[in-house]
Amino acid sequence: MTSSRASFPWFLSLRAAVALGFLSLGAGCGPEAVSGRPAVTESAQPLLGATPAAAGEFPWMVSLQDSAGNHLCGGTILNTHWVLTSRQCVLGTGTVTPPHPSTLRVAAGSNSLALMSIAVQVSTVLDIIPFPDSWNAAQGKDVALLRLLTPLTLNGTTVAALPVATAADVSAGYTDPGVIATLSGWGQTAPGSAIPDALMKMSVPLMSNADASLALGQPVTVDQLAADGSAQGNAFCTGDVGSPLVVDGASGKKLVGVASYNPGCSAPNMFARASYFKGFIDMITPRLNTAPRATLSYVSAPQGGWKHYSLTLPSGIPAFTVSLQKGTGNGTLYVRYNGAPTLTNYTCRSGATDSNLEYCSIFYPSQGTWYISVYGETAVTNASMLGRTFY
Repeated sequence: MTSSRASFPWFLSLRAAVALGFLSLGAGCGPEAVSGRPAVTESAQPLLGATPAAAGEFPWMVSLQDSAGNHLCGGTILNTHWVLTSRQCVLGTGTVTPPHPSTLRVAAGSNSLALMSIAVQVSTVLDIIPFPDSWNAAQGKDVALLRLLTPLTLNGTTVAALPVATAADVSAGYTDPGVIATLSGWGQTAPGSAIPDALMKMSVPLMSNADASLALGQPVTVDQLAADGSAQGNAFCTGDVGSPLVVDGASGKKLVGVASYNPGCSAPNMFARASYFKGFIDMITPRLNTAPRATLSYVSAPQGGWKHYSLTLPSGIPAFTVSLQKGTGNGTLYVRYNGAPTLTNYTCRSGATDSNLEYCSIFYPSQGTWYISVYGETAVTNASMLGRTFY
């Protein structure tokens, strides 16, 4: 897991980012658990280096791809409709939101990237729900949920869901310093090398947040989890972002982390602490219905002008998403609570700049009137807009 890049460059286009070589797996091993509790260990012995995964060894692993099938990031299957990944992989900063979900897809069911498009399950992303609050990779809050357009078929062998570590698992020692966790992913096995076709795996020993903070020279937040493979030069890099970190303990294999941050591609490796986000995941992922649907079709807006719509939302909705697509011209989607948006005053602005593939995602929207508006960068004609609420 070595590379010259330090973190997922969200500000680059996804296609441009592919050229950077997204997944990087390298050498490493670590000690057994050192807490006073019974040891929580990986089912296999610590590895001396990154090795190809066996068929079906990581059935919860997905490849997050662009619409052309280029691998971008890793992800974890939570159930038939939902995948967990890094927020970096799908979202910019502040209120600028990701590319339209239809430009992304997940592929599951094979260790081979070459076989992903022809022999396995592929589903377009339907919605992206980022964890709320301000964030950056160094300071945490780095997860996002992906809702799939076509549900995955979980056969239990090559495609399966992975449970998220609970508070009870943490108390049982799953994330204690010294515990050996396994990271899987597709990526460079050496700096500058080609992305391998085979899914790779490696083991890393977990470390305390206090030790990670000292090593990094900066604060480490409670929603982050660190691992240190420095003794063997073991560190992940850009392409591993979003990939699952797994521990096998008394309650079975559990997701303990999501690959997030690694300054300079050196130890310590920083992950989103999965148990911290368990409440967020449990709140969103059972909600498979999206009624009511408010389709605002055939949207037109003049160049340099607005087309406004309003929608009243009840209280208690966990998420609200709006998408704009098709038609002609170039419109930018704006969403604002309790007032029509302006170019500088909005709750959400879509991030696309040259098309009508626009998207906004809002977690726990306030009760009341929301304005959904399109601004014509060039004249927009007959674009289709759809708002979805999650109950």
